[in-house]
Amino acid sequence: MAVTTQWDERSVRLALDKLEPGLKKYVNIRNMIYNVDLSTNLAFKQAFNGFYRMRQRNQIYYDTFYTFMEANKYKTPTFAETLMHMYDKLNRVEASFSSKLVATINPDLPVWDRVVLNNLGLKEPAQYDKHRISKIISLYNEIVAWYGMYLETEEAKEIIRMFDTEYPETGLTDTKKIDLVLWQIRE
Repeated sequence: MAVTTQWDERSVRLALDKLEPGLKKYVNIRNMIYNVDLSTNLAFKQAFNGFYRMRQRNQIYYDTFYTFMEANKYKTPTFAETLMHMYDKLNRVEASFSSKLVATINPDLPVWDRVVLNNLGLKEPAQYDKHRISKIISLYNEIVAWYGMYLETEEAKEIIRMFDTEYPETGLTDTKKIDLVLWQIRE
């Protein structure tokens, strides 16, 4: 996977200009995570659901998700563990929300979603693929590896510098800064 991108300063600046409302929501989520019971705290659930657009799930889904998150917030679950837990409990392959759970607990990990996959030139395995789960885990590991390599580039360092100039002292990891900018770049 290539480490370079085609993002120009203009697209990064536009992304940074759009970031503030989401950034505030994300910081609020991070501030709550170790101060409340994630399985029962309505304010946390509403903040998380709103920020990550987790809607139209049944109560069993939400209970399974937030109980797992609470039980593992000090253990930092892997993406594969989270994905398999959701599959075992709900019979659903939840790549995006599994990544959002682990990336919320460990902000050095990236989020998987369609926008990020598109910006990285990646495609999610087909629903009918019998090896879908193992391919999703491999693809997520590729995303993690891409971030590791990309964060060493001058381009990433410049984006982080621009982020820090626009939003100083957020306490965010470099991965999360790139993640938030990447999510805003919709080409």
